[in-house]
Amino acid sequence: ENNKFDIIYLDPRYKTDYIIESISLIKNNKILNEDGIIIAETDEPDKIKKQLEEIDIEITDQRKYGRANLFFITLS
Repeated sequence: ENNKFDIIYLDPRYKTDYIIESISLIKNNKILNEDGIIIAETDEPDKIKKQLEEIDIEITDQRKYGRANLFFITLS
């Protein structure tokens, strides 16, 4: 099916590269609506931010709640 989503929330196991892998799958399968947003949770914000900056996305916001760091991402 050609389902598309407005919001995709990623909360993978910490200490993995699943965020980058998941975003690649989302982009390649075009399942995010044009105005949609991906929210990715991590406890390694510096590592994930560096990885995210290497792919064709835009980080629109970053927030911290206790141990959890959230990245708000749109696809370019």
